[in-house]
Amino acid sequence: MATVHDPQRRLRSILAVLCAGLLAGAAAGPAGATPRKSGDGPAAPVLGQAAPVRVKPPAPLPVRTGKVAVTRSTARAAAGPTDRVALRALVIATDNADWGVPTLTTTLNRVGAAYDVLYSASSPLTASTLVRGDGVGKYNAILLTSSMLVYSSGGSFISGLDGVEWNTLWTYERDYGVRQAALYTSYGTYPEDYCLRAVSETAVGDTPLTVSLTSTGAGVFDYLKATATVPLVQSYVYRTSIASGCSATSTMTAGSDVLGVRTTSTDGRERLALTFTNNVNLLQSDLVVHGLIRWATKGMFLGEQRHHLNVDVDDWFNSADHYFPDGHIESDPGFQVSAHDAYALNTRQTALRTAQPLASTFKLNLAYNGGDIQSPSNTTCSPNGGISQLTSTSRCLRNSFRWINHTLTHPELTTTDYTTTYNEINNNFTAASAIALPVPTNVLKTPEYSGLGVWNDNPDDDTSPPVDHGLGASNVNLLTAAQNLNIKYLHGNFSFPSHVPANFNANIVHPLNSAVSVVPDWPTNIAYFTTTPEEETAWYNTVYGPGGSIPTFPTDRTYAQIIDFEASIALQHVASGSIATHTFHIANVRDYSSGKSLVMDWVEAVAAKYASYYKTPLLNTDWPAIGAYTTLRNAHFAQRTAGVDPVYDRSAGTVTVRSPLAGTVQLSGVNTAASTTYGSDRTAPVTLAANAPVTVTAAPRL
Repeated sequence: MATVHDPQRRLRSILAVLCAGLLAGAAAGPAGATPRKSGDGPAAPVLGQAAPVRVKPPAPLPVRTGKVAVTRSTARAAAGPTDRVALRALVIATDNADWGVPTLTTTLNRVGAAYDVLYSASSPLTASTLVRGDGVGKYNAILLTSSMLVYSSGGSFISGLDGVEWNTLWTYERDYGVRQAALYTSYGTYPEDYCLRAVSETAVGDTPLTVSLTSTGAGVFDYLKATATVPLVQSYVYRTSIASGCSATSTMTAGSDVLGVRTTSTDGRERLALTFTNNVNLLQSDLVVHGLIRWATKGMFLGEQRHHLNVDVDDWFNSADHYFPDGHIESDPGFQVSAHDAYALNTRQTALRTAQPLASTFKLNLAYNGGDIQSPSNTTCSPNGGISQLTSTSRCLRNSFRWINHTLTHPELTTTDYTTTYNEINNNFTAASAIALPVPTNVLKTPEYSGLGVWNDNPDDDTSPPVDHGLGASNVNLLTAAQNLNIKYLHGNFSFPSHVPANFNANIVHPLNSAVSVVPDWPTNIAYFTTTPEEETAWYNTVYGPGGSIPTFPTDRTYAQIIDFEASIALQHVASGSIATHTFHIANVRDYSSGKSLVMDWVEAVAAKYASYYKTPLLNTDWPAIGAYTTLRNAHFAQRTAGVDPVYDRSAGTVTVRSPLAGTVQLSGVNTAASTTYGSDRTAPVTLAANAPVTVTAAPRL
């Protein structure tokens, strides 16, 4: 069977960079996502990030002397009504311009946690803000955007909370045993003393300030390696020391200076604070803000965070355009994968599992076009075989990779009729079955994400970006064919706003056919038609170099710089907890030297960067499980919206969950028969009937 090589394949990654300042905005997911596109066409500029991220750090905190007197020193009751708190965080900020709000809420939204935001400049804080009428505490964590909550008004600096409000908050924290974490603090004693004294203060630009964990910090951020260093950039930093005789220990240091502290107040309240600014777009926030929240909640919250690295390679058995360093492109057949390339690819991913134990389960997903499958003369691997041995070697290595239906002949599915569409999908399953490829039957990746409302309005324009017409403009024949073939999950792409789910790690139930859901992929800037470092470097610099179409870098990038930068983007996707796959193409698997390939250079760089910071596993998930997980997340966020109410009872050691909505919610910090562990975290799905409480065993972190 001969594959149809559609000329429209050439335009699918020609997308302009929307905003060079939002590198990690893409990692943040649906809320303010900065998608990056890589399709089947010349991997020209993609949506997302090419330049180093630039953020404007918040200003230094004002100097304020004195302290708010604690008006009550009675210790928290040992047991009683104050033992019950809802698993919900309260973010206290100054006003809606407070930089700390998006930094905290983005992390909370990624996890799927419940929270409220109180703007102290305009909303009073009273006892009823914190305690329900039945005596249950509304919050199990207090998250301050800054320790002083001071803002500028009329030329003066005003505290968002007055003395009475501070004491109301502290009384609640003390009586209910609730921890307080401050995203940003300085030295001094206002409104209370964190035991920090001035050493110096400075703004940090693009040259990282290296911050280390202390033994206490390694316990707080125990998902990080104890030896990991956090690279602070574009931040304002207070270098401090701890006052002698104070009940405090450092959590993070730069040399001998303290940049994070865990401390206990004179009336017994537990507090954690950082002395540097964070921003949702920076890696430092990905590394530490989740830990700040996790400590404050004692690890008990709605949702979960885990780290995933999933990679697709599109168009297996097909051919690709081939870009050369001088800029010319060869097609028909262009580049085709050889048996040797496939064998080397597997050898390299096997070596990765040994070299990076955290990635011990890593396996590539191959999106295949069965129209070019040949009848193999044998079923053995051909380590040095050519293109004609690819089918037999793929069959030999069938369990070494995961397989995804990418249609039989790779047609555009934007306007295809039902029969054509059905046959393209179904016959591709048949082609795979003929050589015993294990292909999941409920997943489909359409060519160029076609059929899902994206196309170029001018069919003769091979160079302009495709237009996102919305999922409402999808090909209903595709949706019906998918439903009739029991396909539940269609790949989307974060480059298209209509493909971005409303919630992190969730999917979009298709508005025209609820039997199928759209699960988006991350694109990359490893061009679809490059096979060697020289080709990738030449292409990259024609786009992002100083003389490129989108001049971004001050000098042309070397291949090592390109891989390092692109892997850094992916690391932030991984650090955010995104389960989405990253997409590559067959040209990127060529063995260009001693078994090396562009795709595995990238994978190895991402895995190495991850291992330099984390000690938790780098999960690798098959596509049916990815789809099922995004469906679980849909259910979870539906519960959060409905007002699911988990309440921790400290004296009983239980969490009781009640919701007005039947369904399933994810819950961290509990033990059930369905609990799973990730590092030191325990998470369980809890199935609920409407208004029927379910009680499970609590597993708080101390």
